[in-house]
Amino acid sequence: MSDSASGSKYLDFLHVEGERLGWIFRDRNLYRHRFPEPYPTLEPVRDEVFFDAATASMDKWPRMRRWLKIGFGVALVLLCLGIFGQGPSDNLGVIILIGLAIAVGGAMLSRSKTRYLETGPERERERQLQHYEAECAWWEERREQFDAMERERVSGYLEWGAAMLPPTTRRVDIVGGSVWGWEALLTVTGASMLRTRGALTLVDFSGEAVCHELVWLARSVSVDVTAVRLPEQISETTLLSGMDGRGLVDSLVEAMHGDAPAGRRAERAQDDRILSTVCRALGEDVTIHRISAAVSVLLDEPGDFPELSEAEREHISDSLFSDEFRRQTHPNLRRIESHLYPLRELLTATDRREARRDLGQPGLTCLVYENAAHNAREELLKELVFQGLIQRLASPERFVGPLVIAGADDLSHRHIERLTDLCVRRGVRLVLMFRHLRDSAVRVVGADVVAFMRLSNHEEAARAADFIGRQHTFVLSQLTRTLGGSQTHSQGTSIGFSDQVSGGQWLRQVSLGRSWTHTRTVADSLNWNDSASEQRVYEYVVEPRTLQDLPDYALIEVTQGTGRLSVRSVECNPDIVSLSRVTTGALPDLPLPDPSEAAVQPGGEPDETPLIVPGQPGSPGRPRAASYDESEWAEEHYPEDWR
Repeated sequence: MSDSASGSKYLDFLHVEGERLGWIFRDRNLYRHRFPEPYPTLEPVRDEVFFDAATASMDKWPRMRRWLKIGFGVALVLLCLGIFGQGPSDNLGVIILIGLAIAVGGAMLSRSKTRYLETGPERERERQLQHYEAECAWWEERREQFDAMERERVSGYLEWGAAMLPPTTRRVDIVGGSVWGWEALLTVTGASMLRTRGALTLVDFSGEAVCHELVWLARSVSVDVTAVRLPEQISETTLLSGMDGRGLVDSLVEAMHGDAPAGRRAERAQDDRILSTVCRALGEDVTIHRISAAVSVLLDEPGDFPELSEAEREHISDSLFSDEFRRQTHPNLRRIESHLYPLRELLTATDRREARRDLGQPGLTCLVYENAAHNAREELLKELVFQGLIQRLASPERFVGPLVIAGADDLSHRHIERLTDLCVRRGVRLVLMFRHLRDSAVRVVGADVVAFMRLSNHEEAARAADFIGRQHTFVLSQLTRTLGGSQTHSQGTSIGFSDQVSGGQWLRQVSLGRSWTHTRTVADSLNWNDSASEQRVYEYVVEPRTLQDLPDYALIEVTQGTGRLSVRSVECNPDIVSLSRVTTGALPDLPLPDPSEAAVQPGGEPDETPLIVPGQPGSPGRPRAASYDESEWAEEHYPEDWR
């Protein structure tokens, strides 16, 4: 954070209780309700209108013929009346004109009525469309008002909350990530630990000084900060100078052998005996520099060795070990001397002046290893510093605050397990950060909470996905659709005739009766079956590709100590604290709306009904006036004899 103006916003980290890994995002729009009213529907044209249109179309010519008959009949009646002198003029032309006028006028009226009935469906549809567009506009207006009220209601909801660590967490493992991601994570997590515990010890083995932002932040609020550069300033701590002879021997043996297999236990025991005997010969003043000088004397190396007195040199050279023992253990002596020699110059200052800073004290203590080179000297020094931490935690002195080790990839898994046991026993929260999921990390990760950052290597991503685990899910394996139907037609016609004659010789009464019945029945049935088959599969909870594509400031937190697997996505970007709708505590537990009532589905887009814009031609989804064929409709609804 080079910009102090923007960096001042991050000081809020040190004024909040609780330890966190970062921030959790929760979209406030998930709490919006969707507009409850259904979208308007376009009513279909009534069957009566189609019936009238079809009937008018079929009866058009019969009605016109009927009017022609009526006109002819009227003309005939008038002609007859004129002949008998009881009617209008006997002018034939006038009578014909009158009959023709009646016939043509009736036909025109009949045609006008027929046309009106035939265009009934179009008029009905236009009327319904106008009403439908008005309903849609009103519905959209009400929905916009409702959505505006919902947005206003959730505008004050918090979206970013702290990803709090469970209070029972004993160890946190961070795997993967980049330099920028580690820097941000240490800023957020370290600041919260400083606020909660009042102390933090950070050992940075990354070689990139990823803790410098946390150091700047702590100094900005006047927190007591001690930053020690390794290996140059190791003498300013009590990490090695505070050990007694036994602790120093154990640290040197474990640092030299590291993850040696069990078959080399005899060599470890031999080295332990040699160093223990040398330390007893040195008395109370036991330092790495004096031990190295004593081993050189045992090897008959040339030199004065001012670290040892004349009596000590003679005792070590003549009476400490027999000549036969020295001959048989010469490889061990040579190995011990090779490991100790590069440490003499680094640790000489520790022998001459008292260390100024102890670990596990209030405030922020950072041991920063700034050399990124990987060689035997640096690896041995890392192991020796790590053994110093183990010895410090094993001592009866109180250790305050959590312990964070960044860059634990090169450390022995046996030593990490030993450190974990000591931290659990002393009540010290331990945070281990690994750049890669391999070697010792594969063997030790998973004691409590594990957070995976970006793992670019596909093999490491696959290991992480296997660690997170798999779960049973159901996927669609087969889709079956069947369509079936039947249609039944029945038609019957019955004709009856009766003739009855009654009466006397002069009076005869005739009664005629005729009945004609035509019935037709049509039955349609349609069967539709849509079935889906699901197959149970066992797949990753988090796919390896997801772990490979994580952003720099994102991590996936996995907690398994609560009886069930808990996986959540966390952001560790310190800039989040400067956003709006952020709380430095956990997000409040608010009930989500029912999925059928939610405006936005979790993990999806807003669930909204597509809008229909009334009055715009070509608008998607806008209903059109349905075209129909009169003959087809008539064939469906009328028998053949009626058409």
